[in-house]
Amino acid sequence: MSSKSGTPTEILSLTRGLAILQAYRSRQDPMGNKEIAERTGLSKATVTRLSHTLVKMGYLRQIGMYGKYHLDDNVTNLGHAYLRSLSLAQVAEPLMSDFAEKYQMSVALGVGYRHQIIYLCYCAGDHTATMRLRVGTLAPMHQSAIGLAYLSALSAEQQADHLAEISAQHPDADLTDLRHKVSEAQKVGFAVSFGAWRPEIYAAGAPVWLNRGNSVAAVNCGARQRNQSRDHYIQTLGPDLMVLSSDISDRMEQIGAAI
Repeated sequence: MSSKSGTPTEILSLTRGLAILQAYRSRQDPMGNKEIAERTGLSKATVTRLSHTLVKMGYLRQIGMYGKYHLDDNVTNLGHAYLRSLSLAQVAEPLMSDFAEKYQMSVALGVGYRHQIIYLCYCAGDHTATMRLRVGTLAPMHQSAIGLAYLSALSAEQQADHLAEISAQHPDADLTDLRHKVSEAQKVGFAVSFGAWRPEIYAAGAPVWLNRGNSVAAVNCGARQRNQSRDHYIQTLGPDLMVLSSDISDRMEQIGAAI
């Protein structure tokens, strides 16, 4: 499935904005600008500028004689407030909520960052039997329907970058099988996952075209597999997710909203 116009790009303003905070996920030690730059791939000049701003705003703190940085107490609130302030989340949430109530499922919207999907928006039906996730949740790109859908909308070069990240972080991942699943998603317009991420969770995912097809996000729906039919995901939920995706894209275009 190709984009509506040209080659889609990822939402780099978001992924770069989250990169510094993500750099601290797997370590507790303070880091200097050079270390942050190495872990994020951002230039040292960019990191220096951003870290200085984050200190002034109270989201990083400088400690020690060498002035290294550590996350401050407000960083969680910053991340959630930033994600919730995005126009995309504001536009998508009521449409996703209607879908969640109709099917009594959880529905999430996210974008890719390296080997993961970051949830920008999440909602669930009142009686949904599923994991209760939240904004900022990280889902594995290679094991989730939303990740497969996201990969299916990217260019070959962008896919290759993410596959390299997946391979580095998950050496046991079967990239041949993953490429096959992505190819299938491209053919039909959506992806499915039956217990790949969490054994009890079934899910479907579809790409969301933004900025007239020039940027990509993805949306999914899922629930615990109790009395669920896989055919229901393939024949009903997947196609309906494509409609939801189109509705989100159209609404963003109608109001001229930025990401």
